[in-house]
Amino acid sequence: MKFAVYQVSRKGGRPINEDRLGYTYTREAVLLVLADGMGGHPEGEKAAEIAVQAFIHAFRAQAQPTLPDSQAFLEATVLAASQSIVDYARSQQMADNPRTTLVAAVLQEGNVTALHSGDSRLYWARQGRLVQRTRDHTYHDKPELFRHLTTEVNRSVLFTCLGSDNPPLYDVLG
Repeated sequence: MKFAVYQVSRKGGRPINEDRLGYTYTREAVLLVLADGMGGHPEGEKAAEIAVQAFIHAFRAQAQPTLPDSQAFLEATVLAASQSIVDYARSQQMADNPRTTLVAAVLQEGNVTALHSGDSRLYWARQGRLVQRTRDHTYHDKPELFRHLTTEVNRSVLFTCLGSDNPPLYDVLG
């Protein structure tokens, strides 16, 4: 399988770049993963690194040379990655857990299966333009999940990520 990876990352106004990107592959499958550590929580860069490494290690262990079920792989790995971040925080006796958003994609057998949690996005390049394929996990982008709320909420705040004490919510697309 032929592919190319190009990455650009900007740290923005923060002193540390909390973005992490990883990929690995076999003869017949590719894993691409991007994690964006969340500012406002400690060690977002560490959360992003833990998440990316969890995906890479799991892919290398399971892709022989393809994954039997890409969706099951992504779902199990995002939960394991999130738990690894929580375990790290506990081992360091941190008052607050590091957190990250994530998007990961598996390409094999002519198909793409992707998973995302938070506001890390997946885009497709089509006819010279980018097409957003994911919807952020915010009150703004998923209002149907919060119609029952009677109080005003900040519509741009994320309601899920990896590293929280609760398992992350995620969406899978093919």
